[in-house]
Amino acid sequence: MGKLKTIYINLPLKKALNITIVCSLFIAFLGAMTILLATRSSYYALEAENPENPALHWHDFFTISTVGVYVCAVIVAGSFIFYKLKLYTPIKALTDGIEQIAVDNLDFSVQYDAEDELGMLCKSFERMKNELQNNYKRIWRMTEERRKLNAAFAHDLRTPLTVLQGYTDFLEEYIPFPEKEDAKLLETNRMMAYYIKRLEDYVEVMNTIQKLEDTPVKVQTISIDSFMEMLDDNMKSTAKEYGKDISIAKEADLQEVRGDISLIFRVLENVMRNACRYSKDKVFMHLYVQNHLLSFEIIDDGAGFSPEALGQALNPFYTSGQTGSAHFGLGLNICKILCEKHGGSITISNMPDSGARVQFSFLLKK
Repeated sequence: MGKLKTIYINLPLKKALNITIVCSLFIAFLGAMTILLATRSSYYALEAENPENPALHWHDFFTISTVGVYVCAVIVAGSFIFYKLKLYTPIKALTDGIEQIAVDNLDFSVQYDAEDELGMLCKSFERMKNELQNNYKRIWRMTEERRKLNAAFAHDLRTPLTVLQGYTDFLEEYIPFPEKEDAKLLETNRMMAYYIKRLEDYVEVMNTIQKLEDTPVKVQTISIDSFMEMLDDNMKSTAKEYGKDISIAKEADLQEVRGDISLIFRVLENVMRNACRYSKDKVFMHLYVQNHLLSFEIIDDGAGFSPEALGQALNPFYTSGQTGSAHFGLGLNICKILCEKHGGSITISNMPDSGARVQFSFLLKK
């Protein structure tokens, strides 16, 4: 019986409905015939006693009523079985899911594994819910990152604004006394121009980050040989620019690389330049593929990340004491944004002996 129920549940709706109708009609027909045959003898007995007996009419009424009630009961039972086995569970699962979404709760699962149309609808609903949940997580992460970025941006703006305010106060004091040295005025003007330029650079950096977040991933396919050749040329030329040695280990059992090649190399170049900048003599790169992720590990022989940098280096505007308009502490943060846009991630750590290690990955597109 359980096996028949499972087969019925997995039937397409139209087929299950047709089978239910045919079976209901067949059972109704058999029952009606049984009732008619069962009452036939009593009808003939009454007719034999008296053909004009009024009880004959009541006998016909009772027989027809019994047949009608029985047929209706069979149809209702068939409809109930169809609703209970084919409609109730998926409709309840979908209704409960919609109610959960209505209250902003996506931590649920639609459990209905039948192979009929409603089963496919429930699976599609589950996929939609999962995609919606992932989108919510992405939006939340982007909002949190933007909040941190705005907080860091506002914090770093205070210094140039405070300095400019101080120079403005100085000029207000200087203007009524022109006998003060012109050299001091020129120095003040130079410093004000420097900090104004720094504010302009900050604004440009914010625009750059916004463009990174809005830029789509442009997927292209190149052969693994072409990718490796580009990798060797790019990394070795960067190492040569800084006067460092580089060794590259490759474990990529691929025929082709499918992804945003420009984005991948932008992250590679950024991490590689950081490694060359802080290394003593050598940089090591390890390329491998794991869980459909194109992964890289870049290690230098420098002093490694400080404890503070390990917790803050991936955040925007972390500079570890660097100053100047050329360094806003956005290199690794930009790498983090680009890796996550490509379905990967980035982590930083220190080697057991010495040196910094940066591991990052990109999802290989299908």
